[in-house]
Amino acid sequence: MKIHIKKNISKKNLFTIIPVFKDQKLSASDIPTATKNIKTLEKEFKKESGEKKYLPDNSQIVLISLGESKKLKSAKIREFGATCVKMAGSQKANEFNIFLPEQSLNFAQELVEGIILSNFNAGKFQTGKNKEKAEKKLIKEVNLIVKKETKILSDKVKKGQILAESVNETRDMVNAPNNYANANTLAAEAKKIAKENGYKISIYDKKQLQKMKMGAILAVNAGSTIGAKLVVMEYKPKGATNKKPIMVVGKGVTFDSGGYNLKPTGAITDMKKDMAGAATVFGLFKVLKKLGIKKHVIGITPLTENLVSSNAYKVDDIITAYNGKTIEVLNTDAEGRLILADALSYGVKKYKPEAVIDLATLTGAILVALGDRYAGVFGNNKDLSQQILKAGEETDELCWELPIHEDFKKRTEGSLADLKNVTNTGLAGSSTAAAFLEHFVDKAKWAHIDIAGVAWSKFPKSFDNQHSTGFGVRLLTKYLEG
Repeated sequence: MKIHIKKNISKKNLFTIIPVFKDQKLSASDIPTATKNIKTLEKEFKKESGEKKYLPDNSQIVLISLGESKKLKSAKIREFGATCVKMAGSQKANEFNIFLPEQSLNFAQELVEGIILSNFNAGKFQTGKNKEKAEKKLIKEVNLIVKKETKILSDKVKKGQILAESVNETRDMVNAPNNYANANTLAAEAKKIAKENGYKISIYDKKQLQKMKMGAILAVNAGSTIGAKLVVMEYKPKGATNKKPIMVVGKGVTFDSGGYNLKPTGAITDMKKDMAGAATVFGLFKVLKKLGIKKHVIGITPLTENLVSSNAYKVDDIITAYNGKTIEVLNTDAEGRLILADALSYGVKKYKPEAVIDLATLTGAILVALGDRYAGVFGNNKDLSQQILKAGEETDELCWELPIHEDFKKRTEGSLADLKNVTNTGLAGSSTAAAFLEHFVDKAKWAHIDIAGVAWSKFPKSFDNQHSTGFGVRLLTKYLEG
């Protein structure tokens, strides 16, 4: 999609949207074509938030109220951007105009995000007429009409476009089935990202993981014919403001059958998406250099399938993680915390990070606790958790802090080994999973984000769809910006 900033309308008869505010009177100068009905329109149009009104003498121009100007927030602007795309689509317009009043210029980034995020085709594997039909619905160009173009405005528009396009690419990764997105293909994608941006990258294969004694990742991978990978990317810009890196770790289970604790039919359907955390890390690394983020960042993604075979790890197996801790496997479907255990302990030991954040579609319990609008945040540092919550509020990628009680951590201790990968109490499943992970971060400042409820949704936001949401790219970017 092309986003243009213009002072005037350059093409006639394009569908045009004009946002207005309840607390401001309509003026002929605010409307691009002359109308004799401004006073009548002002009387009939109540301008309640979300209310729409087509001009009586021009059905190609519609006014949409954003409510009171002083109550304008970024979330509402993203939704407005999505509304614009849907209305233009209903008019079968591939190009349209949006007039930007001065009050909305500060939210130009969020507007562009809403436009591009909602202009997304999830059916990348469709062919023929289905493909043509889907692509025909997409908006090709949007003209932002302003009284004065400034560098600040153009920078905001560019940033919104970079972020939203990365989110859409992240969605494509998560939506792709396992035969397209597995440890090999995702490692190749990481290599491509690193090459395009000049990042350092290390990709450890199965033989190297064996030498490194990453017993937890290897155990989960044992049932697969595709060897596990551990991908480590490093972004270190000149003038980085942090002496020690910030480490971001993403769970990359490319298909989760549950192992010998096999998932039932309904639950297994979406398990190609169990690598959403890893995809988010990839999406983040696509924007770090482009946006000039001044932080030294390490991205780590453990990649593997969790399958059933004669070689697969089994219930009651005892495995040894990278940090030397032994783990009783009481449930082979609690595999995400195992691969994260090795990735976290490796990264903490090697890079001694300033802070550690992991993202994972880790537990079904988080859906019960928070539904599909909030990610769960757990950790050992209040300040870090609060920074993530604040970034979530600003990006509309909402998070909610949940506890790790000391008793939860004790319940992860094993009787035959150091730890057990599930507590089997049926209580606080997301918190006990986080408590398990805490054993592998040593003394590092750490936050765990459980995105199982928000990585995809059956009840999408206006700028999402009923598939992957790409949750986390904008959140982490905002956090890194401080």
